[in-house]
Amino acid sequence: MERIGIDCRSLRRGPLGVATYVRALLRHLPELDPFFSTSPKNNFLWNNLYLPYWQFRNSWRLYHSPSYTGPLINVLPLVLSVHDISYLVRPEWYPHTSGPLRRAYYEASIRAAERVIVPSDFSAAEVTRLFPSSASKIRRIYLGVSSEFYPDLKRAALVRERFQLPSEYLLHVGDLHNRRNIPRIIQVGQKLEMPVVLVGRIFDPDLGLPTGIRPLSDLSLEDLRGVYSGASLFLYASLYEGFGLPLLEAMACGVPVVAARRASIPEVCGDAAILVEPNVESLAEGVRAALE
Repeated sequence: MERIGIDCRSLRRGPLGVATYVRALLRHLPELDPFFSTSPKNNFLWNNLYLPYWQFRNSWRLYHSPSYTGPLINVLPLVLSVHDISYLVRPEWYPHTSGPLRRAYYEASIRAAERVIVPSDFSAAEVTRLFPSSASKIRRIYLGVSSEFYPDLKRAALVRERFQLPSEYLLHVGDLHNRRNIPRIIQVGQKLEMPVVLVGRIFDPDLGLPTGIRPLSDLSLEDLRGVYSGASLFLYASLYEGFGLPLLEAMACGVPVVAARRASIPEVCGDAAILVEPNVESLAEGVRAALE
């Protein structure tokens, strides 16, 4: 069997969504050969100085970079996963001090890849719009939801006690930054007098979370399933998503979903969620309708 190298650094320190994606690929594709080294820690140096040596040394048929960036000069054909291009469309959402250099590297990685995997038609159109010459290399492959997500009331009771969660709550899952529209979710909870539970790492220190709202992070898969299963409703007010895997995870756990009518979200949800404009009034009306 020919082997395919894949960057697995996300399983140790990367974004939760990418780690979920990589973990599922490893579970279902026996051809994949996981590559875990995390040294050097600088991503550009790792991809462009360290990795080509290992591409040469290993008997891989090709190499998969599952998270936006990859080697610019490759010994092997490069397959690159680009989950969205919000960092190019709305750079002000990202407070990285090296923003322009980072964005230039993302662009160069797309140009260097033999194939670019995107998770939705929306993302395919966005990448094509900014990189017309890359259109022929783009392949849309929808994400799937893991079988490890299902209604689990026993685990819901355990996490409610462990994390002191309320008996009813609105839930958001996903790293917390500006494009996720977190202040509106909190305002909806205040308007409807329902507690809000946030799961994710804080990426923007200026989110201004009210006193008493402490996001949960670094949850085990079992605990995350319990937090989903115990929620009254999953509220996803994001302004830009290439896919939005938590939408499917919430549905798989039997939780009704209200989400913003933006970007790929209507494509992913179809008629299985209540889709509204991402303002407080519309989100609150959607929550009321779903709870009824």
